[in-house]
Amino acid sequence: TTMTLKVIGGDKIASQAESLVSARVTRKLPEITGGAAVANRNIAPCIKYIAESVGYTDADIDMGELVRLDAIWRARGDYYDDVFDGSSTVKTAIASALQAGFSELTVDRGLIRPVRDEPRTTFEQMYTPQNMTGPMSREFSALTPDDFDGVDVEYTDGVTWQVETVECRLPGDLGTRVEKVRVLGVTSRTRAWRIGMRARRVQKYRRKSFKFSTEMDAFNSRYLSYCALADDVPGYAQSSILEAYAASGGGFILVSSEAFDWSAGGGHVVSIRRKDGTLSGPYTATRIDDYRLSIPSLDFVPDTSWTVEPPHLLFGTLARSNYPVLITDISPSG
Repeated sequence: TTMTLKVIGGDKIASQAESLVSARVTRKLPEITGGAAVANRNIAPCIKYIAESVGYTDADIDMGELVRLDAIWRARGDYYDDVFDGSSTVKTAIASALQAGFSELTVDRGLIRPVRDEPRTTFEQMYTPQNMTGPMSREFSALTPDDFDGVDVEYTDGVTWQVETVECRLPGDLGTRVEKVRVLGVTSRTRAWRIGMRARRVQKYRRKSFKFSTEMDAFNSRYLSYCALADDVPGYAQSSILEAYAASGGGFILVSSEAFDWSAGGGHVVSIRRKDGTLSGPYTATRIDDYRLSIPSLDFVPDTSWTVEPPHLLFGTLARSNYPVLITDISPSG
């Protein structure tokens, strides 16, 4: 894009005169679904354009996820406003564009896939002692005086076009040790504050971590998959193998390989692991005897023939039916 100016003046023009000329422009980009190029500040068209500029096609991008997130970003009014120079790489450009939408860049099975940390209520996979190769370890890190107690976000303000700083604090924060975060392409103070407040909440409230080993099962999950875990610690969830099932009276009877403990108060629930590792349920569980229970419905047909690995059961109370986690790392070993 080229802009020309005709300047009327004297014989000499000061060298700083060029800094007095500026323009606020919006690049024309086609939407991710195609069509003519239009003035576009949306995140998804920018990501697709950058990827295509180096030879990628729709087959190299998780378009289903990009379309889903595009609808979320538009509804929230999340935009990306930035200028790239020659030093920018494709990776950093796409990553900074995704940051404006509270998302991250991943490469999943060869596809460019955006991942957004967002509220979720449906578990993806479940991991229990039935498919762990060793004991699961749990860690909790308590708050210490050396921890951050605030976040300062630097962004380019859309009014002054200067680098501004917005302080992000939770009640009780003194700001004595703050993490500095630089966001690109965010020109709204409110949205910069939202990014910083999310980072501050991660600092303060995500204090638990879990580590476990499986065979190939972990490849069912992805970065930030929302999963259900269980161990063999008494008083928490229990797991077993589903040995048989049968339809009965509008519901289903499940036969467990292990005796479940029904002594804890509160409603009991059971989840079932499908063949692809995903979680079905949880379903309200009613006791028949130590090894049998009934559930009101079932959304798949379990294979208990033992020609393939049978389904797993995850049983517990509503309050302690599993450990809800976000998968942050999957490392092949051996």
